[in-house]
Amino acid sequence: MPVLTAFRRALHTSGRFLLDALAPLRCVGCNRIGTIACPDCLAKAQTTVTTTPGPELLVSITSAVEYQNDFAQRLVHALKYDHIRDAVVPLANWLIPAVQTVHQPGDVLVPVPLHARRLRQRGFNQSEELAKKVSVALNIPIVYAVQRNLNTKPQVECDGEERRKNLHEAFTATRVDAKRIILIDDVTTTGSTFVEIAKAIKKASNVPVLGVAVGRG
Repeated sequence: MPVLTAFRRALHTSGRFLLDALAPLRCVGCNRIGTIACPDCLAKAQTTVTTTPGPELLVSITSAVEYQNDFAQRLVHALKYDHIRDAVVPLANWLIPAVQTVHQPGDVLVPVPLHARRLRQRGFNQSEELAKKVSVALNIPIVYAVQRNLNTKPQVECDGEERRKNLHEAFTATRVDAKRIILIDDVTTTGSTFVEIAKAIKKASNVPVLGVAVGRG
């Protein structure tokens, strides 16, 4: 078994080396080789933590950057659609201070879940990857209390009221013993995903729910 494990590690390392050689990471802002987000582009990015009262069952919605920001859009696209996990790091570095502004002792993080089919297609849940970075940085536990039962079409393909209808009864939740629940997502627009999850949570747990996303727009 140790030999097999070592072989797998060597295979993974060599595979990554080959991938880096054939298709090296490039900054989504300036195309510089070697990183998904170079220091210069990160320094130019305008991030401002913003919190507004939440609609319906949400206490508030907090974000770190306006999603109209082209650099932010490209980072999110690299993570969600190009499946480049390296994009988690710069996005999480924006998300951490946003969570920090609303965090209180006794809070838990709940990442917005993917349907099982989409999770298999993508290979990871970007909201969960972001939540893990926040959890380590701020020492806030993650609770997997929400499940996505319906494989709805992406919210980006919906307009207005269609966003709400698209997610109707798409989520279920189990009981959570916490002071508050902080939902984590990459992007929020109308807040409808957060609201529908809050509805599911309220059926199981009588606790306040907040939404925090990297981008908002």
